[in-house]
Amino acid sequence: MFLGAMFPGGLIGVALLIGRLAAAAVLIFALGGPALEAPWSTLPFLLVAAALTAGLLTRFAAAACAVLVMFGAAKADGTLSAVLALNALHIVGLVLTGGGAYSLDARLFGRRVIRLDD
Repeated sequence: MFLGAMFPGGLIGVALLIGRLAAAAVLIFALGGPALEAPWSTLPFLLVAAALTAGLLTRFAAAACAVLVMFGAAKADGTLSAVLALNALHIVGLVLTGGGAYSLDARLFGRRVIRLDD
């Protein structure tokens, strides 16, 4: 049972915004760098990072980001692999919490008043 706000604002919303930006940065910098050899292969990374940054379909974008980061962690070696795996856990947290009040999801799917006395 979920007892919190659907799109929390205030400091929690700011924390979710920072989390989305951090997840997009991890995706671009850690995984987008090796894919620069073929420009067409960076398009999925950029689309997922843009969706995360804007907060558009955050849960789906974060799930795709977590999968891509785990693939990157599997291909990396040493400390980078551990760092990427820990970042994937952070991104799974975004999948579970959503985008927050400062996202396009809040604008598109936010609270609405439904009046039944028409």
